[in-house]
Order: sequence, then structure tokens, then C-alpha cells
Amino acid sequence: MRRHPIPPFTRDTALAKVQATEKAWITQNARKVAQTYSPDCVWQSREELFQGRAAIEYFLKRKWAIELHDRPTRELWAFTDNRISVRFDYAWQHAESGQWYRSHGIEHWEFDRDGYMTFCDMTDHCSNTLAAN
Repeated sequence: MRRHPIPPFTRDTALAKVQATEKAWITQNARKVAQTYSPDCVWQSREELFQGRAAIEYFLKRKWAIELHDRPTRELWAFTDNRISVRFDYAWQHAESGQWYRSHGIEHWEFDRDGYMTFCDMTDHCSNTLAAN
């Protein structure tokens, strides 16, 4: 089964892939999001490196249990035939402390010919504490 849009990307299809990814993340359904990655996808997030849908699902469940109200926006930064880079930004509330944070950074994605992400490298550039409400 293919996950459209598929490579090679044009500006329009790269934008559509970014929007589809953002829409999936907003659901905060770890199983559904993990299915958008290839079964052997390699993912690097901050200091963590892991592989496979089960590991992605586990990571997302942990992340969303701590980072409440995580609603990232992603902006297309660059693309090639089968790669997309995005800038992301989101605010989130720490589940235990109630403190609000703002995170932003870049992600580099690589896709297989069927449109599944096979590699994701996410780097947070900064995480600033926001004033409590």
C-alpha cells in the first residue's frame, strides 16, 4: 500500500506531505502515527536513537504522557527527490509540574518509494520556559 504523496517530491507534494504529517500528529494517536513510518524506520530524537514502528509508538506514548497539549506546526524548509526538511514549533505543558514550555527545531525526513518515512532526525534547537498561566 502506498502513502501519498510519494517521491519524487515537487513543492506541492512536499507541502502536502508536511500537512499530512502535522495532521496525524495532532491526533496524538501513537499507533496511527507509527503506521505512517516504514516498519524499519530509523528515528533519532534528541539523544535517543531507535528503529521500527513499535519503538516509534513507545516513544510517542512516553512523549505525549509528559508533553501535554503538544500541537506542533511544521513549515516546509527544503526538499529533494525523496527527502524533506521542516522547521517545527510547539508549546506544551509538563504533565507533572504544570509548567509551560516552547520547543522548536528542525526535522529531516527520508521516504521510500511507497511514501513511508524511513528516516527521521529531529533536533530541538531550544526549549524555553513560558510564564505560567
